[in-house]
Amino acid sequence: MLKKFLSACLLVWIFLFAQVVSATDIQSIEDFSAQYYAKAKERAFEFVELRTYSDHGTHHAALVAVKSLEAADAIERAGLGNPFYSSIDRKELRIAAYMHDTGMDGGTFKTYTDGKVLRKDHSLNSAIHVLENRAYIASLGVNVDAVALDCMGHSEGHSGVRDLTSYEQWTDCFNRIDAAVELYNKKYPAAQIYFDKSTWTNGETYKNKQGVEVYKFNRETLARSAATIAALRLGDANREESQFPYTLGGERIEIDFDSYISPAKNWQKEIKRAKIFIVNEKGDRTSLLSGIDDNGYGRMYMSGEGNLSMSCTYNPDTQAVREVVRILHGKSFPLSTQNCIEDRLGELDTMKKFPVEAHIQIVGDFSNNDKKKISRMYSRYCRDAQRKHQFPVTLEFVKE
Repeated sequence: MLKKFLSACLLVWIFLFAQVVSATDIQSIEDFSAQYYAKAKERAFEFVELRTYSDHGTHHAALVAVKSLEAADAIERAGLGNPFYSSIDRKELRIAAYMHDTGMDGGTFKTYTDGKVLRKDHSLNSAIHVLENRAYIASLGVNVDAVALDCMGHSEGHSGVRDLTSYEQWTDCFNRIDAAVELYNKKYPAAQIYFDKSTWTNGETYKNKQGVEVYKFNRETLARSAATIAALRLGDANREESQFPYTLGGERIEIDFDSYISPAKNWQKEIKRAKIFIVNEKGDRTSLLSGIDDNGYGRMYMSGEGNLSMSCTYNPDTQAVREVVRILHGKSFPLSTQNCIEDRLGELDTMKKFPVEAHIQIVGDFSNNDKKKISRMYSRYCRDAQRKHQFPVTLEFVKE
């Protein structure tokens, strides 16, 4: 009996120790990544287009870690037996979540004179930050190269991997990391870094049906990365702007959701007179109509993302990953909101050969007349989105 008791105690101790170690590792990576997010906050004021960019700092990274784990649970349940997606290493996912936007600082091996280009390169720069800190990341007990690939792949637009099952797109993604590593090593010959692809491929290639040369991949390890990156993408998309309305530079966002123009032919007209301000630490308020958002994208994303709350679940009835999108102000900025929903569905759409669906909930009490107008706008959007993405997009009204 004593032997069994001691064995049981040992198992409990090992479990508790593992939890403490894991918590310590996560606190470590959170503190470590903060240095890059602090630099990114400073860079937000170097380029006018970055000043209106949403928060991509430590708070965002921590939320992405939580939301990514939520998505990972749904993906593993829905993907059981799917050869293109596999199990997800939770520690790797959480570390990647904390590192995925560190590249918003611009890195060190490139010079940027345009904030748009910096933003386009941020996932690649994040991957390089992982590789240049190989010893530290390895000390956390994860595959460093896998974390780097996660960071590179977290944005479908910036990584080029719009189909997580495409060997051609994965090949291009790997080659882009290699090219960045080569550029880095040319600038810093005394501080060489490397990206080890052996987890996924031995480097052999073949020509696909389109005549494009692609790597011969290990299907199992690529499936694991596909699942991890899918979870990271959904976790990143499911930000809660309404709960933390701040910009990349740390300025608070103030939105008058009653200032929208309705009806409007496009989102540009919808936000033309939108009362949206950014407030610095001193309390100084700056209107986005004052020349810092001439193209209107800042106002569109602020009003659209600020109108949304999102989560990822598993739907046992359809055995699919379900993205639940809650619209908090049903009458406000509908076209900007739909634009931001479309961005989220675009990330979901990269999970090819996987059961996915989206469900939009419009929150609040409305008059019969308002409900008809809102239903008409969003029902049309749902039909168009379903036709475009080829997965179910449904709609319902819910009370608070």
